[in-house]
Amino acid sequence: MQQSIAFKLTTLDLKSPGHFPDTKKIFRMKKNKSIAALSRFFMLAAFGIFLLPACDKTRSETAQEATDEEPAPEAEASAVTITKEQFASLGIQFGNIEQKNLSSVLKATGNLRVPPQNKANITSILGGTVRQILVKEGDRVRAGQTLLTLVNPAFVKMQEEYLDATAQLAYAEADYARQKELSDKNVAAQKTFQQAESNYKSLKAKSGSLKNQLNLVGIKAENLTSENISAVISVPSPIAGNVSEISVNIGATADATTYLMDIIDNSHLHLDVYMFEQDLPKIKNNQVIDFSLTNLPGKNYTAKIFSIGSAFEGESKTVPIHAEITGDKSGLIEGMNVTAGVNIGNNLTSAVLSNAIISHAGNDYVFIQSAGKEFSFQKIQVKKGVSDGNFTEITPLQEVPGHAKVVTNGAFYLMAMLTNVGEEE
Repeated sequence: MQQSIAFKLTTLDLKSPGHFPDTKKIFRMKKNKSIAALSRFFMLAAFGIFLLPACDKTRSETAQEATDEEPAPEAEASAVTITKEQFASLGIQFGNIEQKNLSSVLKATGNLRVPPQNKANITSILGGTVRQILVKEGDRVRAGQTLLTLVNPAFVKMQEEYLDATAQLAYAEADYARQKELSDKNVAAQKTFQQAESNYKSLKAKSGSLKNQLNLVGIKAENLTSENISAVISVPSPIAGNVSEISVNIGATADATTYLMDIIDNSHLHLDVYMFEQDLPKIKNNQVIDFSLTNLPGKNYTAKIFSIGSAFEGESKTVPIHAEITGDKSGLIEGMNVTAGVNIGNNLTSAVLSNAIISHAGNDYVFIQSAGKEFSFQKIQVKKGVSDGNFTEITPLQEVPGHAKVVTNGAFYLMAMLTNVGEEE
């Protein structure tokens, strides 16, 4: 009985309001635990960020140490040694670096020109139909030679008008003389004399005009009669030269603006080269120009400067230099493009035989005999300058011993052997 009462009391105590769990307190405890966990997370993240630079630095230092430990690439071989037998078989010969008086040359481009006074575009003052072409392209013609003939009925009318005007002029001249004589004696009226004078002067002017027109088309008016009137006129060449182009055919209609053919006198062919303004102070009359055709470089020609242009050529900012071609002109025609070198003077400079210079990988080299070693040779890089064909100016880019022996024959083979040695190493 007592135990039952005690159990009930205990049960009542648990169910009483004072013994229910405090939910707010529980929530605050959970919230505090979450905040603590987040704080620990952010502390760890910040610590990790702090450690990253140190790790990167450590890795960089490690990589740098690894790089420093890598072996440096070997320098390109600059010396080659051969045997006595190879020396003999290669036929190696020596020369010296000499002081030579070489011409300084300005490189330029240009073309061949004929002066305007030595070219003619053939036209006819009066139009007509081409009846005959008496020359071929390339023919040499003399001044005044008939090139072709034209036919036109208007030519007949012009000759008729001239003959008619000439006949009327003869009558008017006689009438004028008679009326003048009568006027001087006061026998005839002054008005009649004035009419005769006016008619005479008018016909004289007309006859002279027609005569000049006939002469312009090649008809000699003083030889013209009613029996030799012709509908055909001749077109002569105004200059001596060669027929370069014929632009019409037989039967073609031509007027005063039609180009019938071209005549060029190549005996006055000259060279025009174009120089930039910074080079103009070095150019003078009578300087020699060596040139060759751009499309046919095997043959060389020479010219001498006779005139320097005074204005820029178009928008190129170059000035034309005119030079007269000297010597052989065979194979040269107007319009050909050329590559030229203007000789502007002589300079005393260090030079070697041109055969001694070998080009490799975009650079130029010579080989010299190593001091005290008969069959050992050292490669020396040089910078090339002007050349006269046999000798070329050089500027060594490294120290060269005095009185060094330069390989003038066999340098190509030494370069090949040196290159092979470098590849094997």
